[in-house]
Amino acid sequence: MTRNIPIRIERILDFYDVPQLFIARDAFETLYLCLLYTDEQECRYTAIRISGKRIEEFLSGKTDLRELFLSPETGVEYFDVALTNNEYQITSSVPAPLSEDRLPEKGYTACTPEENENVIVKIPVSDRYLLKEIVRKFGWACM
Repeated sequence: MTRNIPIRIERILDFYDVPQLFIARDAFETLYLCLLYTDEQECRYTAIRISGKRIEEFLSGKTDLRELFLSPETGVEYFDVALTNNEYQITSSVPAPLSEDRLPEKGYTACTPEENENVIVKIPVSDRYLLKEIVRKFGWACM
């Protein structure tokens, strides 16, 4: 079943060449956690619906990524997300259970504050809006 529901990145949690793991929202403000499973030909992600509370549990290290994907809050409901024409879209539902190649490894947790790198950037006032947008997309803290 093709859905083609556009989603927008709220926060990138892991990035290596392309976003590996990110939080996204749809037009109804529903949160999704999206995990890259292939980047051949086009980037494709497995997504689950997730609450703000579960995201905070993950970000604080109380739960790992594998657990979130094995036990989604909305039952065993998974989605396929594709990056097409520079837009992320939910393209279809994915049957459960997920195959092992679409699941994260056990023990993957969000980085702790000690692992973050502090960077100070001085920019002209005219470019501050652009920097704020980049900071928001990548989930960086703005000092």
